[in-house]
Amino acid sequence: MSAKLKLISLNIEMDKHLPQVLPFLQAEQPDVVCLQEVFEKDRKVFEEALGMTGYFEPISIVDIKYVDGNLVSAEELAEKGPQGVAIFTKLPVHAGGVLYYHGQPGEVPRHSIDYRRLLLWREVEKDGDRFTIGTTHFTWTPDGNISEEQDRDIQALFKVLAEFSEIAFCGDFNAPRGREVWGEIAKRYKDNIPEEYVSSVDPVLHRAKQLEVMVDGLFTTPGFVASEVRLVEGVSDHKAVVGFLECIK
Repeated sequence: MSAKLKLISLNIEMDKHLPQVLPFLQAEQPDVVCLQEVFEKDRKVFEEALGMTGYFEPISIVDIKYVDGNLVSAEELAEKGPQGVAIFTKLPVHAGGVLYYHGQPGEVPRHSIDYRRLLLWREVEKDGDRFTIGTTHFTWTPDGNISEEQDRDIQALFKVLAEFSEIAFCGDFNAPRGREVWGEIAKRYKDNIPEEYVSSVDPVLHRAKQLEVMVDGLFTTPGFVASEVRLVEGVSDHKAVVGFLECIK
């Protein structure tokens, strides 16, 4: 009988919702947690609260924020240091790394100038089965429609993903389901977000409120099957993606 691995993916909006995020993760007891928009400074907070080992890769130093719907410079945010994506787990880790599809290692850029796009991945083991899990925070556009940047980056991401024979990958894709970028991903990988969900943006905690866009995803190659996938609101400005993975090959 194959192992069932519980996975949670969540954009935590930096440190704005930690009083909700940490108890939620503690209650859910996942095997693997994938986070986007997490500060490097908070990695130890999550490790201690969850009893997990964390793996972090910086994307940018945040120096912009919204005030009354307007984008402004925010030096107090920049002082908090790098933010990026992270994977936390208690399971044995056999391999892992980071693959860039825009930008490169080195000095972390300020977000108002540029930000890296990358896939952070780890191969973990549960009950004898091995799972390769990746997470990313994809290129943003203001209206959810494809841009030249997104078109460039999705092709580069596909080259990165092609390095894996089997992978489950999740994250904030900043590209709504039903539009071009999500559609291109779903042509190549299984979209495991149930159709009844029309939005992964929290209706209360997100600054835009009631925004019906499905931008947080969980995709798999044929060697994995995802089950009991659900979205949970009231945790961050994005809903948490919660589900189980099994190896079928």
